[in-house]
Amino acid sequence: IGSLAGRSVIVCGNASGVFLQLEIAQAQIDDPVIFACNDVGMYLPTVDHWVSLHHDKLRAWRDVRWQESHGHETTKYHSVDRRPYIDYAWEQLTPTFVLTGYFAMQIAWILGAEHIVLCGCPGDAVPRFFESSAREDFFYGSGPTGREDGIRLQLIKEMSRVAGFKDAVRSISGGFTQNYFGGV
Repeated sequence: IGSLAGRSVIVCGNASGVFLQLEIAQAQIDDPVIFACNDVGMYLPTVDHWVSLHHDKLRAWRDVRWQESHGHETTKYHSVDRRPYIDYAWEQLTPTFVLTGYFAMQIAWILGAEHIVLCGCPGDAVPRFFESSAREDFFYGSGPTGREDGIRLQLIKEMSRVAGFKDAVRSISGGFTQNYFGGV
């Protein structure tokens, strides 16, 4: 806690456009700390912190990344449950955001990040970086039936509860998060 005090963090989610958004963000931020969410971490040139709510998949994704040489990496792994390959298990974090991009943003804030930029985290139903169309079974809080309204309500409630958190976040992802947090 506090290890990222004064630093800027870029959170890379899985939405289409994440790689271009990361390039744009890196051009605007000096020496950012890179947080990868889920499988996008296999493809990023640098990953400082890798976050997933899917702890068992995280090991497989990590193993794929390790198949390619990335020099000496000191990536820290975060999830909600303890596993031998998880550096930080956030079992007691309440509330825990239910989208991995939001969870990564939450961890960055707890670690003391001064500025947090979301890339590939629009908070809307858009294709993931490896898909041609959006999922039909999950809407990231923007579902037509309202059954996922709790995702956004949780985010809004927590942002209003924790002083300064919302002001530290910006989004280059478009959609809900860019409207809610503001753009870069």
